[in-house]
Amino acid sequence: MTLVLFIDMDYFYAACEEARHPEVKGKPVVVGTAPPNDKLRGVVQTCNYEARKLGIHSAMPTSQAFKLDKNLVYFGDDYKYYGEMSEKVMALLKAYGHRTEVVSIDEAALDLGEMGYDGARGQAEAIKKEIMAKFGLPCTIGISTGKIYAKMMCDESKPNGLGIIEEKDLKAFLKGKDVIRILGVGKKTADRLNAMGIDTIGKLAKADPNVLIDNFGIFGKELYQLANGIDTSRVEDKYTILSIGRERTLQKETTDMKVVESMIKELAKEAIEELNRQHLWFKGISVKAKYTDFTDKIKNKQFNNYTDSLDLLTTEGVKLIRPLITDRAVRKVGIRVSSLAKREGQKKLS
Repeated sequence: MTLVLFIDMDYFYAACEEARHPEVKGKPVVVGTAPPNDKLRGVVQTCNYEARKLGIHSAMPTSQAFKLDKNLVYFGDDYKYYGEMSEKVMALLKAYGHRTEVVSIDEAALDLGEMGYDGARGQAEAIKKEIMAKFGLPCTIGISTGKIYAKMMCDESKPNGLGIIEEKDLKAFLKGKDVIRILGVGKKTADRLNAMGIDTIGKLAKADPNVLIDNFGIFGKELYQLANGIDTSRVEDKYTILSIGRERTLQKETTDMKVVESMIKELAKEAIEELNRQHLWFKGISVKAKYTDFTDKIKNKQFNNYTDSLDLLTTEGVKLIRPLITDRAVRKVGIRVSSLAKREGQKKLS
């Protein structure tokens, strides 16, 4: 029986800030999208559990967060630092010798093979201990017979926990959970299932698989299998980054193209630095302007050839965003590179 270990770095951005600023541990900490000198104009990216106990959560305007606690410890996001910390954690995980899938900047799955539950627990405890000792970062680990179930157990065990679902207990674990807890089930799919009288995974397990296939196609078969404890997903030892982007809240709403242009140049430089760190080229770019009414507009462009040119990204980024800067005041701008390719084995044509 193959076991999968799923690891999630708890409140990662805020935990990274706690690691390099140990004096703030135990205090409510927020990482936001705006620079510290204009912290009330952004939104919360993430926060530690002390802040969450106060009702603060991601995507909350920082102005609202500070109403809940005027003494919050605030940090502006530092993607370069978080990326570097993530790379160190992932390198440590891969050093354990298991097939490792980097799921996101703060999540990974490890194929433990036929290690058995006791061995898996020992491995997880060793990983948690080493990550804390080397980097000062807390993490939560879930272990089960499949990647999706291991992630569900990980979510269930937060914060800083370790949970195992044994195969014999899997159906009981799944039975009462909302169908939206299944990876890949969003609100629309959940609403459709609910309309069919299926609101829990237990009910989904008892549904007619042919009816599910009629309504959801091949995904209906997968839903039925997952509800019945069959997870056919595999840990893949590669991770494809789809895009790299940077956004920033302006210190003051503006219609001044010079201010926006300056910010686009700064963000383009940060995006290229990350691109270089990942050894990637790009072939697509997009820019975004968010206005004071919180609506936004996006423009994009695709090139014929791969490149890693900062000059090209800056020049084209400025051209793309110019039509978006009119008489409507802008509060946030962003730039993103996409259609990425690894430099190794590729021929750069531009």
